[in-house]
Amino acid sequence: MDRASLPVQRKVLGWTLRVTGWILRLVGSLAVLIGGLRVKTLSATTNMPGYQGLPWYVLLLIYLGVMATGVMVLVISLLMGRRARVHTAHIVGSTSSLMPGSYVLYLRPFTQDLTSSGIAPGTENENPFTNPARTIMRSGRTYEERLGRMFRRFGPLIAVGRPGEELPGGSGARRTYLPLDDWKDTVGELIDNARLVILGAGPGPGTVWEYVEILRRRDPSRLVVLVTNEAEYQRFKTSTIAEAEGVLFELKHKYGDFWQPPILPDLPSPVNPKAIRVFYFKAMIYFTAGWEPHLAHFDRSAVRSSNPRRVDKYFTQQLRPVMTHISQGTQAPARGDVESTSE
Repeated sequence: MDRASLPVQRKVLGWTLRVTGWILRLVGSLAVLIGGLRVKTLSATTNMPGYQGLPWYVLLLIYLGVMATGVMVLVISLLMGRRARVHTAHIVGSTSSLMPGSYVLYLRPFTQDLTSSGIAPGTENENPFTNPARTIMRSGRTYEERLGRMFRRFGPLIAVGRPGEELPGGSGARRTYLPLDDWKDTVGELIDNARLVILGAGPGPGTVWEYVEILRRRDPSRLVVLVTNEAEYQRFKTSTIAEAEGVLFELKHKYGDFWQPPILPDLPSPVNPKAIRVFYFKAMIYFTAGWEPHLAHFDRSAVRSSNPRRVDKYFTQQLRPVMTHISQGTQAPARGDVESTSE
């Protein structure tokens, strides 16, 4: 059986980058804090009796430059940390080592790895220079890492790696690499044994096949469809209808003669179409008995505030029905409240 080669990770380089990234983060944070304090006290300094130093506007430019440099160093440190975690990410050598019911399977088009490996900002579309304090407090997690933390109560996130990639496409999920000749059989086994399946909606034939395979193999409470791109979701929605028709006889034999494949819901229009801020996680679809779909929509324009707490509160409220339904359906042990994250 021809098996895809595993990525070549350099653990020493990974840990070196991680340590260097933390040092740069400290340096950048100090630069932002010192520059900010100097700007805050600029007026008092230049108005002191007998002051003969540089003009206030020159000092302002210098201090703003120090802050800007600090922010750039912080961003570099976050990118360095992301690269470090790819080199130290856990790779599952054999799927046989995965205990049934112990993991969350993350299936998606490989093309989504590029966007999901991006660093999640404090809030979507946030300018790091607008709120330097928020920039300092960033964790540097990627969207995939956020997803793994969001569903960690149900087990570690396991993803199938892209065949032939030199390094794992992300660090949020543990990756496993499948045989090249009969990958569908292995994916089918992973679906059978997963506690939960998260399927990134995309129009690729492999992803559509995986969706129908879940219909064939699992009960509704074990699937969450994740929407990160509206156009890809619409193509995915259309493709799944045609793919399910091909095995409709088998599905009706399992669910009943009157059963029909679920029609995935359309995404609602944004409350404020003029708002430019958006969530990366745009929607999640979960299923109740008979594969009836339910939509949790994350509309950033519905939050008329840039306050991170309000944004996180809204996202958590929208996410709660998904988590409650999954917890009841999978009998997952509670490991704390739903993590508040809009990223």
